[in-house]
Formats: sequence, structure tokens, C-alpha cells
Amino acid sequence: MKAPTLDELVLLPETLAVQRHFDARNYRVFRWLLGLDLLCLLAAIGAALQHGWYVSLAVHVLALLATMALIAARQAQVYLGLGLVVLKMLSLHAEGDGLGVFFVLPFALLFFRLRVVEELSLFFALWVAAVLPFTRQGWLSGAALPPLSEVTALSVTAALCLAATAIFTQIEKRRFLAGWRKEHARARERERMREEIDMARRIQLSMLPQSPPDLPWIELAAASLPATEVGGDYYDYFRLSPSRLAVAIGDVAGHGLASGLVLSGVRSCLYLLEEELAVPVTVLCRLNHMVRRTTDRRTYVTLLCALLEREGGSGTVTLASAGHPPVLHYSARAGRCERVGKGAPPLGTFLEAAYVTESRPLLPRDLLVFYSDGLVESRNAQGQDYGDARFERAVLRAAGGSARDVRDSVLGDLANFKGDAEQGDDITLVVARIR
Repeated sequence: MKAPTLDELVLLPETLAVQRHFDARNYRVFRWLLGLDLLCLLAAIGAALQHGWYVSLAVHVLALLATMALIAARQAQVYLGLGLVVLKMLSLHAEGDGLGVFFVLPFALLFFRLRVVEELSLFFALWVAAVLPFTRQGWLSGAALPPLSEVTALSVTAALCLAATAIFTQIEKRRFLAGWRKEHARARERERMREEIDMARRIQLSMLPQSPPDLPWIELAAASLPATEVGGDYYDYFRLSPSRLAVAIGDVAGHGLASGLVLSGVRSCLYLLEEELAVPVTVLCRLNHMVRRTTDRRTYVTLLCALLEREGGSGTVTLASAGHPPVLHYSARAGRCERVGKGAPPLGTFLEAAYVTESRPLLPRDLLVFYSDGLVESRNAQGQDYGDARFERAVLRAAGGSARDVRDSVLGDLANFKGDAEQGDDITLVVARIR
């Protein structure tokens, strides 16, 4: 029986935890006693075989099987009850009144930690078995009660052992509960924190688009993989009109609950500034002011806002970046990729920020790939970065397919590169394909 650890016991109610702790302790003592029994039985079986005592051999074999069954059943109480029967049988063959053999069991019970009812039952059964007038010929067949002095001595010994057992049990119970209650409080606090983090994760996931907008001229596919329960990456779509779509992608320094709280504020501001997303620079300037005033100097946010417009058979993309990785633009006509989005300080850095707008024409089958730095900075087990070059090759391999094909190609290639290496940062990928 494997003793339960304190981490396992703190998940149980107090009464059950105490009982499980004592059960494991009793079994350790019980196992040693059964081991001694097995050795004695094996010696008795050997002697019976040597002298040809086949009846004794059968009895000893049955006793051996019963002992092994008790080990498997882990029933210390049954074992102690059977011990009373054995002691009574031994007392019938002992010289004199045979009461002396019963003095063994009270001292053996000192090593067990049983329930009060079990202890009282065993001590009472011990006293009754000791004084019961019984001989080899049967019950009350001329047998006399043991001498009063010996009965008194046994009663006093049993009472003292019972009191000592109760005291030892209470001392060990208090010692165990002192540590258990402390760890139980910590476990409840950890559980509360896990529930809050899980709630924060669900709230953050609900902030991400559940599905892309249904526009006939553009196809969208995205994925966001947080490195911890609550990530620091964010992306969203804003349908300004049937022919205009704004895409925002951001990354808060670090990840975890603090990053999730900052992202929540940035998302709220983007929805308040939705009508101004047609001018990305204006949105970045206002968000930079918000992040500066609401966070400390160690918190900054990279953000890229892009406006995609459809005009006849072609279109344009206009974007501005605040320290975010550039957009990868695949031109179907040229068959190559180009990076769009000049760097500028992230939001909230208290540096002089001069956000610049860039525009590029878009033709049918062109691709725009938005991503966070966690993608290209992912490392494998050898410490190598995934890198911009490999990322671009993965995009080119699937450039002729749908936006979902491109997304799956990049994430599949990244997974093959990373292997079993732990993800160190949040990864976000948004793919837009002009139809």
C-alpha cells in the first residue's frame, strides 16, 4: 500500500484525510507483523514436512494462505481479531491458567492508530477472551475463572495501554492536522488562482474573433497560440464597409495575466476608435497616449493597424506600425515576398514616436501575412531560431492555395522545426488572400 502524499491528502475532507493517513501508517506496522507470521508459518510448514505431520501441514498452509490474503486485503483490524483467537488457543495449551499470553496484545495495539470505537472493541474483546472460562473440552466444562489478581493486572494493563494509545493517536492526529490544514489552505488558494486564470483565459479567447468577416473579395485565416494560460498577443478584424476592412495585430511585452489586462484595454480602445481606423496613424497616436498614462514604464505594446480596401478588380493596403514585425506581402504577379511596415517605437515607451503610413497595391491572389515575433523567434531543441527566411519559404510553398492552406503550412513547418522544444512566446498568425 503506497502511502498517500500530503498533496493527495489535502484534496480530501479533514476526517477522511486523517483516516487515510492512519490507514497507511497502520499498514506499515501490520506488514511487519505479517512478515514475522510468514516466517513462523514457513518454519512450521518445514517441520511438518520433515516429521510427516500432514494435518498440521494442512493447517499451516491454510494459515499461510489466510495471512497472504490479509496482506492483500490490508485488513489490520481483522488480523488483530484473529490474533485474539490464536492467543486464546495458545492459552488453552499453556501451563497454569494461560492468562499471561494475553498481555502481548495490549502492547502490540500501542503501535496502531485506530478509531476510538475500534480500539474499545478490540480491548473489550481482549478482556472477554482472557477471562472467558473455556478449556480444551469446551466452554464452562468445569473451567474456573482466572485468579482475580491476574484479571486485575490484565485489566489495568489493558486500560493503561488503551489510554496511552488514545493519547498517542491524538498527538499524532494534531501533528498531522497542523501540516494538513496549512497545506489545505494553500491548495485552496492555488485552486482559486487556477480558476481565476482559467476565467481570464476564457475571457481573452472570447476577445479574439470567433470567425472572420464574410466578404466576397477577401479570404481570411488566423491562429493564436498562447505560451501560457493567458497570452500577450491579440488580433482583430473591423469591417468598416463592404469594401473596407481593418486588421489589427498586437503583442504586449511578456505574457500572463498582466499582459492580458493591458491587451483588454487596447482592445477596448480599438473598438472605441473603430471609426478612425481608416487612418491608422491617428489610432496609433491615441493608443500610445493611452498606454503611457495607464501602464508603467516597463510595459509596452507593439501594434500594427492595416486598412484593406477593394476598388474594382484591385485594391490597396494602407498600414502603420508601432514596433510590430512587418507584414509579409506576397505578390502573385511577381511570385515573391516583400516586407511592408516601417519600424517605430512601440506604444508606451515614452520615446518620440513618428508613425509612418505605407501603402501597397493589391491584386487578385496576393497574400498579406500578419504575425507576431513569437513565430520567427521560436527555437528548437538546439537553440536555433525559426527565422524570417524559413518563414518566407513556408509561405511561398503554399502561396497558390487558400488562406487556410498558407496558415496551416506555416504552423506545420514551425511544429516540425520546433519538435518537442517548449514554446517560449505567444504565436499569432493572420493570413489574408485577395480573391
